[in-house]
Amino acid sequence: MKNFTKTWYILDMKILNLLPVFSLLFFVACGDDSSSAISADPETSSSSDEIAETSSSFEKGKSSSGKAKVSSSSKKEARSSSSSAVEESSSSGKSKHSSSSKKSNSSSSSTKSNSSSSSSKKSSKSSSSSVVKNSSSSAKVVLTDPMKIFKTRTPKAAVHQCSFEEKIGKESIKWDMDFDQQDWICTFKYADLEGFIYVQGSPTDCQKVGMGMNPEISVDTAVLYVNGKYSTPKNLSYEWGGNHHNDKFRFAYDGKVYEYFHSSYGWGGRSCQEMDCIRVFESDGTTLIEDGCKTFDEDLSEVRSLPVVCRFASLEDGSFGDFTDTFELCNGDFRLDMDQE
Repeated sequence: MKNFTKTWYILDMKILNLLPVFSLLFFVACGDDSSSAISADPETSSSSDEIAETSSSFEKGKSSSGKAKVSSSSKKEARSSSSSAVEESSSSGKSKHSSSSKKSNSSSSSTKSNSSSSSSKKSSKSSSSSVVKNSSSSAKVVLTDPMKIFKTRTPKAAVHQCSFEEKIGKESIKWDMDFDQQDWICTFKYADLEGFIYVQGSPTDCQKVGMGMNPEISVDTAVLYVNGKYSTPKNLSYEWGGNHHNDKFRFAYDGKVYEYFHSSYGWGGRSCQEMDCIRVFESDGTTLIEDGCKTFDEDLSEVRSLPVVCRFASLEDGSFGDFTDTFELCNGDFRLDMDQE
């Protein structure tokens, strides 16, 4: 009995000691419904705690993973930025290098262009100087004696014969005419062109004109010597000039047509000397550019503004005589009478 009483006493004292603890727990439990609702189901409570822990751990993990992602992305960005910076620096280096290379290229090209321009200037200067030298040297060696310029021939006499018959009253008269080769040399001067022209011609046919006949002269060869250079005139033709023998010839050269003619006629409208002037036409041969003859112009100051000297070869030795200009108005030229008045 004493043991039982002692045991109960001990339990009673322990309960009394634990009573404040239970009172405190009861007060806390009654003061918060939500906590009581959560603690009503221990499984829910534990699961909620697990969810809370999981969510918190997830949030921590998320935040940490986010941090990791951010850090990795920041690292990537840093790497990319650094790589881009490297690329930019390399590209800028490249651009700088390219720009510098461009500058160097441009400078080299400019140097080359400058050198080329300077060389071209030098070459142009040298070429121009060589042209000047050539022209001056050629001017020095430009020949003024046509006999030293051309290899001439001695023309042949009576190489072509023409015949015709004509009735006078009851009688019939036969005419026989022989024609010689015609070779001539003339001076040539127009604008800045100056030289000589040499023509070899032979009669190949005849034409009856009035009481006589005129030969048709075909060109065997023709050579121009202008400003120290040889060339071949084109479309050269020669006309005898009727019974009065007012002959002329023309040729094309340097985009123009040049016609050699006479600037003075004497009695009966006949020329008294070789061709002495030039008429200049466009390439069509009809549009007159300049009449350097003015054969019938009353103003003597306008007559023979483009003078030339022509000489025919001698049938004896092929000589051409002197090329001194000895032009005079022909006796019987109407302008001589005007001058006397």
